[in-house]
Amino acid sequence: MKDGPFAIYTLKLGPGLLVTDHCIARGIDDAYSVNLNSSVIAYTLSFPTFEQFRVKLEGNPPVSVGPHDGGHFAIGGDVTNFFSSPGGKL
Repeated sequence: MKDGPFAIYTLKLGPGLLVTDHCIARGIDDAYSVNLNSSVIAYTLSFPTFEQFRVKLEGNPPVSVGPHDGGHFAIGGDVTNFFSSPGGKL
């Protein structure tokens, strides 16, 4: 049984470049929690310039995963799709 705050949430965008009505897909993956812990966040916030902060925050997939990408990958499903991750009603 699917439950939670987004159990019946309908997306208008995606998957990918498609424009469709579909239920949100997600698949929680704890493997990316290494990119989302308080030590990683503190380290990311410690950079003295915005550009250094931005590069660390975003990462450089597939070479490195930052906290921003780690959040997407940890949730999985629709939020990992580059084109349709916003999934909002446009």
